[in-house]
Amino acid sequence: MEDKEKKTILVIDDDDDVLFLIGYALKHLGIETECTTTGTEGLERYRQKIEERRPFAAVIADLSLPGNLGARELIVPLLSLNPSAKVFVTSGYSDDPALTNFKALGFTGALPKPITVEMLREMVLPLLEDPAGLP
Repeated sequence: MEDKEKKTILVIDDDDDVLFLIGYALKHLGIETECTTTGTEGLERYRQKIEERRPFAAVIADLSLPGNLGARELIVPLLSLNPSAKVFVTSGYSDDPALTNFKALGFTGALPKPITVEMLREMVLPLLEDPAGLP
């Protein structure tokens, strides 16, 4: 894959260690990341990339973020900007219904923490091969 075609995933999590680990794992898989710690900033970055016609290939968002704009609250505005958006919910609360009923809530997939390189390889990479999610 050439650099100009390199896909970028937006990662939204308020834990810097999680941002680092997901970024490192995705880089190992040949995917760039942009990271932010708030849902508000994440939504603004997503909107900006859509306007620039350089959309993110996917979004990984934590269920609980500061400011009451976590993954559950972000899914509707993200899908309104791009109905084909690939949005993954993540949480350390493995018993949260959002992780087990992710499709009913509009998410593409669920990644329980701790997230591993293998989880990303199995769940995220195959979906990025399908360009249908890119406007």
